[in-house]
Amino acid sequence: MVYRLIISLFIFLFFSLNISANVLYHKNDLIITEIELNIYKDFYFKNYNYEIKDSNAIKDLVLINNVIKDLKKNNKDFLNKIDNEINVQFGIDLKNNELIFNFYRFAKIRDEFIYNYFRNKLDVNEVISIFKDLDVLNLPISDNNCLVIKEIINLKENRYFINNFFNNLKNNTNNYKAKINGMNFDVCISKSNYYQLEQLIISYIRLQTEKEFELFVYEKTQN
Repeated sequence: MVYRLIISLFIFLFFSLNISANVLYHKNDLIITEIELNIYKDFYFKNYNYEIKDSNAIKDLVLINNVIKDLKKNNKDFLNKIDNEINVQFGIDLKNNELIFNFYRFAKIRDEFIYNYFRNKLDVNEVISIFKDLDVLNLPISDNNCLVIKEIINLKENRYFINNFFNNLKNNTNNYKAKINGMNFDVCISKSNYYQLEQLIISYIRLQTEKEFELFVYEKTQN
């Protein structure tokens, strides 16, 4: 609810302040004003907790516009799918503010590259490598379905657990197991633990798909 309110305030500010603003970029029917730049920078910071430079923000806005423009022309079904997902996610219609709506469209498109890699390319050896780079992977184990914790153990190189975790990840299940000294144990992964591991894997996939995504974006830019 709070997040929806923030978005609504951005939409209000966009229309209130964009009436008379300095034009910073004007090319091929695309106009970027100082107000739009500042709104994008503020929104970027709220989403990524990072202050983007003016030049990079303008570059982002141009790339986003070109990608969305190309999809409207050449792949409208894909764009409609993304639009529907955004509307369902936030429960409000963001189309009244094209800048913010396109921000989420672009983020969703980026997520598609991550999801496709996860679904079609990610293998257990990559997860083994990701976990191996950790200092430790201390997780609670149990011998009675996590009703009582037996001990906390470092599982970063436990192949049985990593294979099991990978299978759970791929199948969207949460029955985590580890084999220690020949005995099977339940691994008790909290929501917080799972989120941290998930983010490690997403960050890894983001790096693996960076070049592919950049080629996609610049291809659309040239059209």
